[in-house]
Amino acid sequence: MDFIGILLAIVLFLFLITIHESGHFIGAKLSGIKVNEFSIGMGPSLFKKQGKETLYSFRLLPIGGYVMMEGEDESSKDPRSYKNSAAWKRFLTILAGPFTNFLFGFLVFVLLANFSGYASNTIDQVVENSPAALAGLEKGDKIVKVNGKNTYIFNQISKEINDSDNKLDLEIKRNGEKFSYTLDTEIQDNRKVVGIISEVKKDFLGSLKYGIHNTIFMTSTIWEGLKGLVTGVFGLENLSGPIGVISQVGKSVSYGFLTYINMAALISLNLGLFNLLPIPALDGSKLVFNLFEMITGKKVNEKFETTITFIGFFALLALILVVSYNDIVKLFR
Repeated sequence: MDFIGILLAIVLFLFLITIHESGHFIGAKLSGIKVNEFSIGMGPSLFKKQGKETLYSFRLLPIGGYVMMEGEDESSKDPRSYKNSAAWKRFLTILAGPFTNFLFGFLVFVLLANFSGYASNTIDQVVENSPAALAGLEKGDKIVKVNGKNTYIFNQISKEINDSDNKLDLEIKRNGEKFSYTLDTEIQDNRKVVGIISEVKKDFLGSLKYGIHNTIFMTSTIWEGLKGLVTGVFGLENLSGPIGVISQVGKSVSYGFLTYINMAALISLNLGLFNLLPIPALDGSKLVFNLFEMITGKKVNEKFETTITFIGFFALLALILVVSYNDIVKLFR
């Protein structure tokens, strides 16, 4: 990985964190919560500008950013402080961070689909003598279900085929009528295939729909990976930290700008979903605390919240150190 790749990876990492923090910032402003500082980067300040109420700063270390809200980590009598604001306002402010990450991913998928086209659930070609050809599938067939699951884009179809047993149940639409087929699968390049090639479409409305379905699909795939880490299906060696992410993004640069941008969307979805986990020190735990207050009308004990947030922070720090060590080992293999 060359210097340009590393630089673009760092820029992307900082950009995605800035998007996340911008979500919190906009959420706070719309909710009327006072924001004392909005910082891009961490550490010593390189640039500062005092706004009407908020200090805007750019800091030396491109490893994060933050929104410092009045009374978020300390006591405050200001009625517009974070802790003195209504629980629903705090909830929306925190939720706005991950939401912007999902929104960015969605917009990238839409723009890429509109620019270069998207693989639809309509068959463009059926490979001769393949399981699909032997079953009777035809060009123009729209695959609406695979093994009973609705499919809208080829990514979903491909995954369902690869996850299936040797038999595959398809429901297709042809000239407005529905037909069902049962196919065998075959192995090519370590993947299960049935011999169909998707029709690539390029239209704005279709791109919007593709963006929605691909965002849901990719997020669910990331979720499956996270569940695999918890259940032991995957080990920590499969988890990448900042160093690993920067390395992968740097490599994606060599494949072109579109691959780089697509990688940005995937990392943004990762960042948004990970922050929604109800782990102390992440946005997810704050959402749980605020939701508890919204339902019960009672605030979570401040000392309890501070204690588990402190524990969660150091647990995440330890995890980052472990995966960073693994990332460094991988780089020198």
